[in-house]
Amino acid sequence: MKISLGVLIVLTLVVLGAWLMDVATDRAKIVEFSAPVSAYTDWECGYPNQSGCSVVFELNANAEYDVQRIRYGKDFMAIKIQKGGVDGWVFSSPAVRVHAGPST
Repeated sequence: MKISLGVLIVLTLVVLGAWLMDVATDRAKIVEFSAPVSAYTDWECGYPNQSGCSVVFELNANAEYDVQRIRYGKDFMAIKIQKGGVDGWVFSSPAVRVHAGPST
């Protein structure tokens, strides 16, 4: 019983550590826009014909934001950003460039 509890705790810590590393890797990036882009309510709005998807805010060309999270769909990459305290998801396109942020 003690061994299985120990294994469960170790496994939980490994999974939690992997997830935290993934979040930290995403948040170390910056996204730039070379053209106006719309941000949507959910990352699944990148799939065609999704109901409940709406534009949360618009982003101007030459804008730059910190990445909050990155999700991958079948044919797209969704990038979560925050503008004025509101979260939105933008999708990979020629106007969207994600790169590493400055080292501190």
